[in-house]
Amino acid sequence: SRNQYSKHNTKMYLFNIFLGILLLKTSLGAPIASSVTKPKVVCYYGSWSVYRNGIGKFDIENIDTNLCTHIIYTFAGVDESTSKIKVLDPWNDLPENWGKNAYGRFTGLKAQNPELKTLLAIGGWNEGSMKYSKMAADQKKRAIFIESAVVLLLKHNFDGLDMDWEYPALRGGVPEDKTNFSILLKELKK
Repeated sequence: SRNQYSKHNTKMYLFNIFLGILLLKTSLGAPIASSVTKPKVVCYYGSWSVYRNGIGKFDIENIDTNLCTHIIYTFAGVDESTSKIKVLDPWNDLPENWGKNAYGRFTGLKAQNPELKTLLAIGGWNEGSMKYSKMAADQKKRAIFIESAVVLLLKHNFDGLDMDWEYPALRGGVPEDKTNFSILLKELKK
């Protein structure tokens, strides 16, 4: 019986060594399965931070491109009269008229990290909800918005759009906003 106990201990000891080696290989980065994916780390860049004074000023060139997998530039808006996407700060965002070309410099960060994805956020608190509510409620207005958004994203080399509508069905919106927002997102995905 003592011999049997010793064999059991030896088996457990060997099993523990095997398990330890397996865990060590896993922790050192040896892939066990090919379906392992890296986590997404999404960061936001507040474009208005360039207007701060002193140490609070933060420009695109201050962004560490290795901290995030996705960086979102905030914000663009919606033109209430046309339903098109609207550049909110043309002097900062665009290169025309001696602008600072923040869109181009922002998407240019991909040269430092080719795996980086850059997105443009539309909306935010200051944009409100009413104009998004009106645009999302009308199929033609949604189509105009989507077409203009795609054109702007491609022109400035963004990888995607972050819809930051604050908030459907609130702040002057209507209860149908929730359904219309879902429809808008489905149509955007196409």
